[in-house]
Amino acid sequence: MGGVVRLAAMACLALLFASPLHADTEVGQTAVPPPHWAQSIEVIDDGAPVMLEPDGASRRRGTIGAGTRLGFTRRVFGTGCSTGFWYQTADALFICEAHVKPSPAPPGPKVDEWAGGERLPQRYAFIRFDGTRAYHHPSDYFRNDYVEALSKGFGIVVTGETVYEGVAFVRNRRHQWIEKGSVHFVQGSAFSGVTLEAGQPLDVAWVAPRPGKLFDKPQGRTIARLDKHTRVEVIGTRGAWTQVEKGWVRTAELARPTLVAPPEGVGPTDRWIDIDIDQQVLVAYQGTTPMFTTLVSTGRPGKKLETPLGIHQIWVKLDYTDMDDIERTDLPANYSIQDVPWVQFFKGSYGFHAAFWHNDFGRRRSHGCINLSPKDARTLFNFTQPVLPPGWNAILPIPEDRPTTIHIH
Repeated sequence: MGGVVRLAAMACLALLFASPLHADTEVGQTAVPPPHWAQSIEVIDDGAPVMLEPDGASRRRGTIGAGTRLGFTRRVFGTGCSTGFWYQTADALFICEAHVKPSPAPPGPKVDEWAGGERLPQRYAFIRFDGTRAYHHPSDYFRNDYVEALSKGFGIVVTGETVYEGVAFVRNRRHQWIEKGSVHFVQGSAFSGVTLEAGQPLDVAWVAPRPGKLFDKPQGRTIARLDKHTRVEVIGTRGAWTQVEKGWVRTAELARPTLVAPPEGVGPTDRWIDIDIDQQVLVAYQGTTPMFTTLVSTGRPGKKLETPLGIHQIWVKLDYTDMDDIERTDLPANYSIQDVPWVQFFKGSYGFHAAFWHNDFGRRRSHGCINLSPKDARTLFNFTQPVLPPGWNAILPIPEDRPTTIHIH
């Protein structure tokens, strides 16, 4: 995906209305503490903003999901919060008191009973038929009293299931009910890249974007057929041929990363990412050392679809965000997917994210973003700086984080 992106998870970053302080009260001054039994503060509004100061106009650090319990050090006076008070968290950030409540439980993230499986953080499904109807309640199905009609291919997050009057329904994240037979569940591609040990040569390649053949020698006889995404170890090259551990493969049938120097300004311990558009490969580095490599799918050729070349920096990391282009009326079909996971934007709405709707990595096919398999998206999300704390929806890098640099060529 890519192109026009709805940052649903970022809407909560809007500033709150300011609230006045008494003339003799200073911002940040300690206020009456919470109840003595409070071991944490629980976030009650999903996407509650966290600030660097107890001031709604200060710099935002990120957002936190509802149900997350935060450790805190004190309650202070501040501006930009409807109650006039802020909590200072255990990591010296500030959250408006209106977004939290004292809790007797220890700090910790919310446990999601509808969490996904091994590959994905939630349960995802796609609409099977055009005009599939969503209802406020399963009983509305029998009166044909629907909220909206969904297009074929729209993606939803499934947060519940029920059977009503003999008909099975699933509930989406918007608390709407859809007939279960109108959706199909997805797990996402099982493809994953390679984590490299320090000093390990970058001698890996994949058969991509289509199946290939293994020969006994250049221009020789075929000894095996190689499936798409087959990983091979490169021994050397000879003209249009590449020698691998069990024979020879036409170089044009391989996607292979190459070692490149860090961009200007990247230090010896900084993390950065290189993307080769022609090869459709990504290499994640620390300084000059490659740490991880994989196949990607970047933007399709076209003025509004190509992934932007150049040097960029990750400007926000989101646990998930909605993606769609439903406001586009110049297209034959639109897309809409709830809670696309492990999103990292580096230029406007262009970024990395998991693509659980295809297995075409190694081929250009997105709307401009850089598609990764679910496992690779999670790996890269955990690799880049800064790290998203447990229970947070989003984090905005600050200079002290040494934000991750992106080089696309």
